[in-house]
Amino acid sequence: MATPALDPRFAAALLARRRGDVPTARAALEEILAAEPDHADALEVLGMLLSEAGELDRAIQLTQRLVALQPRSIMAHANLSRFYMLKGDKPTAEEWQAKARILGWKDEIGRKASAGGGGGLDASVSPDAVEQQERAVESRPDDVMARMALASSYRKLGMPVKAVGHLQHALKLDANLSAVYLDLGKSLEDANMLADAADIYRRGIPLADRKGDLMPRNQMASRLAALEKRTRS
Repeated sequence: MATPALDPRFAAALLARRRGDVPTARAALEEILAAEPDHADALEVLGMLLSEAGELDRAIQLTQRLVALQPRSIMAHANLSRFYMLKGDKPTAEEWQAKARILGWKDEIGRKASAGGGGGLDASVSPDAVEQQERAVESRPDDVMARMALASSYRKLGMPVKAVGHLQHALKLDANLSAVYLDLGKSLEDANMLADAADIYRRGIPLADRKGDLMPRNQMASRLAALEKRTRS
């Protein structure tokens, strides 16, 4: 499918902006919107130029019009978050940031599903639930269970590296939970960090033995044996 031709008026505005001629770029974008109030590209770029000039109220007004036109635009939501933060309205900025994050999760799920659901994707994971889990970790950074829950969702969404970071932090908070070793080892395997995964299993197995945690102990032993077999072959 051929790429749609760029509106020549908008292309001229972009060229002026790249050359540093902001007044000409702004004038061209204003002219586009006077003739075509719902020109999405012009709304986005003019909103950004206005914010750079400190004209935040109008930047917000234009970008809200863009959101009404394109309610799934991650960039528009993220820009509104940034504009409100520049105004000093942190609560509203965080609301728009949360909306942008949820759209990002939905986009990630859609792209992975289109690619065949690789990387451990579980489309049943709710973006809204993940956003709530992220907020829980932000508000309670030393809550091991909150980090484990978020890491589990990241793994299901095929994002093992993100899971690894939270599980490593959880392990620093409490080095006596067998389940953390197991989950961290699995996430490291998913991230293709096989030597690190084997090391975590070797650390976790004796701990699980001492505590009588048979399920995680047996899973770690089985996964370690499979990793060691791969290394030898």
